Amino acid sequence: MPHSSPPIPGIETIPADWLDGLRVGLVAHPASRTSAGEHSADALHRRGVRLTALFGPEHGFYGRGGPGEPVDEACHPDWGIPIHSLYGATRAPTPGMLAQVDVLVVDLQTIACRAYTYGSTLRLLMESCAAAKKRLVVADRPDPLMLTPPDGPMLSPDCESFVGFLPTPFCHGMTPGELAAFLQTALRLDALDLRIAHCANLSRSMDLPDIFPAWHAPSPAIQSLDNALCFPVNVFFEALPAIDHARGTPLAFQRLGADALDLAALPLPSFPGLRTSPATYTDAHGTTRRGLSFRVTDPRAYRPAATAWTLWTALSSALDGWPALWRLPASRPDFYAKLWGTSTPAPPWSAPSYPRFY
Repeated sequence: MPHSSPPIPGIETIPADWLDGLRVGLVAHPASRTSAGEHSADALHRRGVRLTALFGPEHGFYGRGGPGEPVDEACHPDWGIPIHSLYGATRAPTPGMLAQVDVLVVDLQTIACRAYTYGSTLRLLMESCAAAKKRLVVADRPDPLMLTPPDGPMLSPDCESFVGFLPTPFCHGMTPGELAAFLQTALRLDALDLRIAHCANLSRSMDLPDIFPAWHAPSPAIQSLDNALCFPVNVFFEALPAIDHARGTPLAFQRLGADALDLAALPLPSFPGLRTSPATYTDAHGTTRRGLSFRVTDPRAYRPAATAWTLWTALSSALDGWPALWRLPASRPDFYAKLWGTSTPAPPWSAPSYPRFY
């Protein structure tokens, strides 16, 4: 049976006295929406909040930037306020940007995986607001991996990068608000005026279709909830372009295909909470490929990092070892380590506990 009351995101539950009379900046992207589908910037503006600046993470406030593509500064066409890029000349708000606001509201649809960079942006926002003595409000919202237990290796300082910037396992399972509460303690940001607007009607006892009655793409490749769920398994193929992972199609991260290897013949075990099967699909260049299909069937049993490690181990064996894997064209072994957040990603992994609001 569907849950009777769908979740209400934190952008709708922010107490008025957290923002009233203050200059407000909003960090958002196209998936920053109310339960009725209104963009959060429009909702705040309609409510009478004094918006003085907007900020966009990777892919930009309007979500038009490609993966790793710098986004330029802009100006809102109707309100005449700046739209600052946090994925261009800087990835953290500068003192000049923060001088335009009294409080920063962060409303980002995340995927609770360290390699998905909106968590990195949240960390930089928290550190910058702490240094500038600015209030930071995190408008919480559900995360596709919030039902999935923490999974994967912890971050190693020597592999820290923008795709590996959170001191958590590779998949941590936290909502943005839970992650902010964790980071405030982990990074000792005691002086930060952090306020978290919780979601209403949200519980981990709910199923994902009830948690997400509608899906809005937080980045160009994550057009569906299925894209988001499969992201942490197949994001590592960003470091191995010889194996296609359907980026540029509606099936991004849900398919794998290769020219020189029959991926469907890999000796893979049954993965908890995940169905893999042979599949034929068309890649972004119009080429028909035969390979593997991925579909999450049980988010609570799903172990994305363990699945990824098993998949890559089988792949390396089929190619006669890891050195042969990295001889494939355009391979980036250093980026592979950065995505894992460690040069030694093999299990076993610890399973720490983290804040849970729902």
